[in-house]
Amino acid sequence: MQGYSILKNDKVHCLMGGGQLINVSTVSSKGVPDVMTCAWNTVYDYDQPLVVLAKEHTTTRNILDTGRYVIALPGIDALDHAYKVGSDHGCNTGDKFSFAGITPEHSLKFGIPVIPNALGYIECEILMHDLFEQTGILIGRAVSVMVKAGLFDEVQELFNPGAAKIMHYVGGECVYTDGKFHS
Repeated sequence: MQGYSILKNDKVHCLMGGGQLINVSTVSSKGVPDVMTCAWNTVYDYDQPLVVLAKEHTTTRNILDTGRYVIALPGIDALDHAYKVGSDHGCNTGDKFSFAGITPEHSLKFGIPVIPNALGYIECEILMHDLFEQTGILIGRAVSVMVKAGLFDEVQELFNPGAAKIMHYVGGECVYTDGKFHS
């Protein structure tokens, strides 16, 4: 086809976008807190988020071992934290909150440490354990969903316009929010 550039096949993720930038918090079976940044996610069903994680991630091991995790929806003001906790693996850093200099809050039901001041939090239990273990496709069931007061219109079932600066991963160290690119 004329007028097109040919990209490498492994660049599909750059064209389709990774989705909303999220933080996934877990605790190991030994009690070590972990948090990572992830952009490969979507909704699977009304109360079931879908996240794709690499099998070798500390977060993956923690979820397989405990069955629990928290998804945080960071706003643009948390971009530095998102990059810091996404810059290295938990197996190299140990407690990622200490590594990143973040004093965590704790989730409502499970008490899992989370990055504070997110736009919302979704506490989840793993569904389809075998699928996740084999493929890295994590489908969870929400057991607690919270959104920062004043940001969500419960009648329209959406974030209030202009109230939330949800980040969408674009590529490299670039996110898009509120009509602007940030890095």
